[in-house]
Amino acid sequence: MPLKSTGFLLLLFGCLRAAIMEEVHGMVGGNVDLSCISPERKHFDLNKTLVYWQTKNNVLLNSYIPGEDTSKYIHLKYQNRTSLTLEKMEKGDFSLHLSNITIEDELEFACIVVNKSNTEFFFTSIVNLRVAANYSVPIVDDKTNNTEVIFTCTSHNGFPKPKVYWVNKTDNSLLNQSLQNDTFTTNEKGLFSVSSVLKITWTPNISIECCIENVNLQQNLTVQSSGNFIRQTITTPPNQLKPPEKTTNTVFFTIFGILLVILLIVGIGSRKLCKKKHRYGDYTGPQGNRQMAETTEYI
Repeated sequence: MPLKSTGFLLLLFGCLRAAIMEEVHGMVGGNVDLSCISPERKHFDLNKTLVYWQTKNNVLLNSYIPGEDTSKYIHLKYQNRTSLTLEKMEKGDFSLHLSNITIEDELEFACIVVNKSNTEFFFTSIVNLRVAANYSVPIVDDKTNNTEVIFTCTSHNGFPKPKVYWVNKTDNSLLNQSLQNDTFTTNEKGLFSVSSVLKITWTPNISIECCIENVNLQQNLTVQSSGNFIRQTITTPPNQLKPPEKTTNTVFFTIFGILLVILLIVGIGSRKLCKKKHRYGDYTGPQGNRQMAETTEYI
């Protein structure tokens, strides 16, 4: 049976509606096993078994034909990246090992196991591969002018394209996305970087959180007001970023505060002197101490 027979391959895919469906996740640059395990039979005679791993566009990842070297049929982008294990196949496990995952591998793959004698299906399986790459920890910078605060949140080298949210931590409300402007770029590997700019009116005690969501990993990376997970809040109005100059009232209250501290020191000293003269004056006996204990509140 010619491996590249288009009619045969199309016939196979036309019968995949009843195939076993599974979804797996893989990381860019990592490895993954695409599962294809017989639901019933536990032993296969590999001399009478054909195995095909391919995409719906008939791109061949790997195959097994008894007595034939099928590596020449494997598509160029999957050369030296896939492998089948004979020992496992004899026991009904036709899973494909895929290495060095790229974002182009996010596809549906079909595993087709056929009886060589009569070309009937033993079973089929479809694996949906979801590819992901971790985004860097977001970094948030802020700039303030007379009336508004501009926050910029950046994160790099992730996949798939992220979703960006801004949260007002004062009441944990999600800010309207019309307030933000998101810019996405990709590198030579197809990984995304994002820069999100949020402009809001300045208010006291601003506390903002940037959230980068990776849908495939079901992961949220959040940072509040600045990078490195350091919490920052802006409490000084824009027109008072520098400390105001001291006025006459400021000097008066400073002098008053110094005098108050001196009076407190004198008072504490007098109290200690009195305690030395009347060391046992506060003792009321066991009964008094018991009542004190009973009326003391412990938190």
